[in-house]
Amino acid sequence: MPLYAYSCDSCGHGFETLVRSDDVPQCPACGGADLTRQLSVIAKPASGGGAMAEAPCASMDGPGGCGAGCPAFSDCG
Repeated sequence: MPLYAYSCDSCGHGFETLVRSDDVPQCPACGGADLTRQLSVIAKPASGGGAMAEAPCASMDGPGGCGAGCPAFSDCG
């Protein structure tokens, strides 16, 4: 079961849920099914060990980040 992030078009609530292929997810706040699936945030290993950390440029210059405007452009890979 994949984990997906959604935003409810009815109430604006954001949430994550596990979704089976035959399931239709519903908003836990209002019960609505008018949802928009969100892009996942990419994580990379932290520099200090095995912990995961958000990529420093995940939201820079469009999907996938690491564009010329990214402050950590040289660290991305």
